[in-house]
Amino acid sequence: MESYGGTYEREKRRRGRGVASLFNFVMLAITVVSALLLVSAFFAKYVDPADSWFFAFAGLGAPIIYMANVVLLLFWIVKWRLYVLIPLAVLLLGMSDVKLFFRPAKNGEAEVYDGNKFTFMTYNVMGFMTESEAGLVSSLDTAALYIKKLNPDILCIQEYQTTRSNPKIKIDSLFGMRYNRVHYTKPSSDGGWGIAVYSKYPIVAYEAMDYPESVNSSMWVDIRIGGDTLRVLNNHLQSTSVSKEDRDYIDTQEYLHSEGREEKVRSIAGKLWGGFKKRAAQADSLAIAIEASPYDVIVCGDFNDTPISYAYTTIRGDLLDAFVEKGKGMPNTFNGLFNMFRIDYVFHSERLKALSYDSPEWECSDHKPVVVDFGY
Repeated sequence: MESYGGTYEREKRRRGRGVASLFNFVMLAITVVSALLLVSAFFAKYVDPADSWFFAFAGLGAPIIYMANVVLLLFWIVKWRLYVLIPLAVLLLGMSDVKLFFRPAKNGEAEVYDGNKFTFMTYNVMGFMTESEAGLVSSLDTAALYIKKLNPDILCIQEYQTTRSNPKIKIDSLFGMRYNRVHYTKPSSDGGWGIAVYSKYPIVAYEAMDYPESVNSSMWVDIRIGGDTLRVLNNHLQSTSVSKEDRDYIDTQEYLHSEGREEKVRSIAGKLWGGFKKRAAQADSLAIAIEASPYDVIVCGDFNDTPISYAYTTIRGDLLDAFVEKGKGMPNTFNGLFNMFRIDYVFHSERLKALSYDSPEWECSDHKPVVVDFGY
């Protein structure tokens, strides 16, 4: 006759196996869902958000989804199960996309270059305003000192703003760059709000591009550098319309316990989807303008979208991404939403050579500048 102790131990092992099986089943379900989400994120580059919202949102979360699959890969390796093939397959499928948001440190090494060089910078300056305990205050003087320290030869600005206290003549004198073109999408009696290009080299032509039902815009300028002409396209694409209050709601994870969170989350998601659709249309128009350029191009600005997106892929086309060429680590260019998004870019024609890439920390704006040294 089997003892009571033996029966108890056998029942304990049976229950343990049952719990382990249930846990493995849950982990398998999570693995399958994570793999499907990652595959959906890869499709975000090719599917117009106007046709489907799902792929755009998957692309937005691509870095997080990718890391989740890495963790699940390690889990199944430890468990020594064939389920490891699921995350392994999707991770290998997306290997070429990893370089869009992560590059090894060696990529950041500046090259020695004996030819002609110039420094290019793009920066969303948030209207030359910054937040303080007293509210928004002017950051123009501080921003100008910082820009002069970085000493760009060509400077593209988004959310450029002139006011009675910060007139254009003052901004021009602080920057100390001889040539400039400004396009106001929101003009006012004492200035306006828009985008601008400043240059130490002559600007010989320019044209602005306004977008329907949007205060955002693009502009191109032709710049003479030595005996060559370079077309620079400065862009500020449709904002997400997600307010600071919305971002704080997400950053502080208030949605986990607040009342009315479903309505709030639905509102934020609606704003994001509206932005996705407008940026997609703007990207289509911009791609046509890039293709029409008779010169080598630099395309830059605040795209308000991630590298795994329809807007990024459409605008970049056959151009090179300076971060992919010479960036390092996993930098963000937007200070907010967990500081995990790269939404400011510098693309360039193949004939231009990116020698270095940097996106230094600075507190004058909710964006960080992007600075690239080019050889030509």
